[in-house]
Amino acid sequence: MQFRNFNSQKKKVKETADIEFQVRTGNREEIPNPNGNQDLELLSTLIGLCWNQNPDERPTFKQIAQKLSTMTELL
Repeated sequence: MQFRNFNSQKKKVKETADIEFQVRTGNREEIPNPNGNQDLELLSTLIGLCWNQNPDERPTFKQIAQKLSTMTELL
């Protein structure tokens, strides 16, 4: 049982290290195309802002919360 736990923890560390490497090298998941859906367009834009390669150009948590609040008001 302990061996299984160790293996799953080891796998998580490897996955985390891979994610960190991908982000540091500028690789991101593809942001879904909103296809004219205004709600998805707003969300896709926010995701793009949050994934900016330059951390100084990413929105703050307060800005993200404000944008999400605005989005929910539009629904």
